[in-house]
Amino acid sequence: MKLQLFEQECLKKGRSLMIVLLTILSATTSLSCSKKSDVLVTEIGVSPPSRRAARTSRAEEFYLQGKNQHAKGDSQGAIASYSKAISQNPQYGAAYKARGLAYFDAGNKQEAIADYNEALKINPNDAQAYNSRANARASQEDKKGAIEDYNEAIRLAPNYAEAYNNRGNALAAGGDRDRALEDFNQAIRLDTRYAIAYNNRGNLRAAKGDKKGAISDYNQAIRINPNFGPAYNNRGNARAAQGDKPGALKDLQKAADIFQSQDNKDLYQQVMNNIKELGQ
Repeated sequence: MKLQLFEQECLKKGRSLMIVLLTILSATTSLSCSKKSDVLVTEIGVSPPSRRAARTSRAEEFYLQGKNQHAKGDSQGAIASYSKAISQNPQYGAAYKARGLAYFDAGNKQEAIADYNEALKINPNDAQAYNSRANARASQEDKKGAIEDYNEAIRLAPNYAEAYNNRGNALAAGGDRDRALEDFNQAIRLDTRYAIAYNNRGNLRAAKGDKKGAISDYNQAIRINPNFGPAYNNRGNARAAQGDKPGALKDLQKAADIFQSQDNKDLYQQVMNNIKELGQ
């Protein structure tokens, strides 16, 4: 049994019972999507352009329509609206980035990358576009290309916590745990309430055998966001590794309840499988 978010391999601790650690990538965009199995968390970061002319204003209307559709889980409708925005204003970088995320959510990673490429042609200094393109490349197992893009995002925006977190995931997936830990630490220094980074640092610590440190990080992620399903799942796994079966089952059930309330059927089923396996 294997659980992935953004199709990036999750870190796993070595024990006979299968453990699934949920590692989160932050796709910096203007949406927050939680219903797809490969897009659990996104960050708010894109502002629509100013109304410079009637043509741009019409484009913005389609752009906002796309945002609303995407927020409701209608990726295809959002793609159509963003496409109309781009047809009205071919230099609308935010629309390319937003359509890129919608393509990503629809499973079309190549089209997503193509849109991020267009956004970067319009603005070569767009750190968010580099970060989003890196996420798409990471999902295609292009770790080298992803890290190059995260590096560029960080060069352009040295205080970009999400890029540090995401680069940390890519480095961890490539086996460079020390540098990954540095990136998670930096993400947390930049944003002390960054639950995702605490969760991911917990995964790294768990993979390194630091169960106490891992649980401490999951605790902090949950304090920041009491409805953060992955952190409950991961803390449950860490507790199981410590022999705390009741605590593990309680956390896993909480994770399952959260995923069910989000209508995230894939993650819900994965956690329920873990509960069944742990109960054996």
